[in-house]
Amino acid sequence: TATATGGSITWYDAASNGSVVANPVQTGVGAATYYAEASDGTCNSLTRTAVTLTINAAPVAVTSNQTVCSDGNPSQTLTATATGGTITWYDAATGGSVVANPEQVGVGSSTYYAEASNGTCTSLTRAASTLTINPVPSSPISGGDQTVCSDGNPSQTLTATATGSGITWYDQASNGNL
Repeated sequence: TATATGGSITWYDAASNGSVVANPVQTGVGAATYYAEASDGTCNSLTRTAVTLTINAAPVAVTSNQTVCSDGNPSQTLTATATGGTITWYDAATGGSVVANPEQVGVGSSTYYAEASNGTCTSLTRAASTLTINPVPSSPISGGDQTVCSDGNPSQTLTATATGSGITWYDQASNGNL
């Protein structure tokens, strides 16, 4: 946009000479420079004013769903990154309210929406991210201590039993070896 006091503007594709441009536009990401010449109907300006139209790429919010096991703390907080900028969290995909600390309190799930900003532009859409806190599984139930009689072999194998899923055996109650 250019304005002329008491006259009109004619757009050109060059600072001098060049061709008249009826409608200066920039299509897609990039920049285009046009030159405005003022006229009062009788005289034209001595110089043309350069005007650059710039369309910047919108930043993208990069998120992922995050699932953690409860660690005893009452809440967990989401994290996300932006391509060349900052993240603002919202409670809705459009509209909604800004959320300072997107978190899930206790076992369950919460979905928040990340909007990226590079200081000039904001992302075209908000990226959904769900934070899930899973309960800690119960300790396995032991099948009990086992005692066997020697069968004369220098080594014997005992089979330990416990109920539960995904059981991993250690040689100590804590900080032991597998």
